[in-house]
Amino acid sequence: LKQLPSTRHKENSSLLKFLKHISDQEHCIPGYRKLWEAAVAHGFDCSKGRVQRLLQSVGYRSKSGKRRYTSRAKKEGTIKASNLLRRQFNVKTANTVWVSDITQVRCKDGWQYLCVILDLYSRKVVGWVTSRINNAELVIKTLKKAWSARKPDGSNLLFHSDQGAQYVAKETVKWLTNRVVTVSMTRKGNCRDNACSESYFAQYKKQS
Repeated sequence: LKQLPSTRHKENSSLLKFLKHISDQEHCIPGYRKLWEAAVAHGFDCSKGRVQRLLQSVGYRSKSGKRRYTSRAKKEGTIKASNLLRRQFNVKTANTVWVSDITQVRCKDGWQYLCVILDLYSRKVVGWVTSRINNAELVIKTLKKAWSARKPDGSNLLFHSDQGAQYVAKETVKWLTNRVVTVSMTRKGNCRDNACSESYFAQYKKQS
């Protein structure tokens, strides 16, 4: 007799399908932690270890941000910056350091990506935008909203984020550099380099 798939097997198949879908949207592997957060946000009951094991079982590698089975060259059209903030989170002046991150949230019309920009001086949100698509356009729309609200002096502003595909995209970096903004990015695999925005989203999800 043919053995029917177990409940655990079905759950793993469903979870893996979701993880692949999210990573394909990002055009890279955003890392086990972020994929796990996305899965939990969508209602999957899973641990970070389980997410990592499933991804590794099909040849994914988080550290390199690539799939093990591909030999494609590094994606063109991206610009990465150094970590200039260096975890100096105590800022004494408004509109001198903005930090940004993206997470997924449940809205009335379904799941969407939320991009937020915080002023590190006040720890208050200066701009936010939601979208069904997680791309550079989402970040730029959020930047435009924050810029319109605060009207900062770009030459005195540092914009800090992780190395997500949306932030390293040429369009995003060009938008910032055209306004003489200094661009700073976390080191690969160092989520504490952007601890303030991570903390904000943790509190946001607790209150949601």
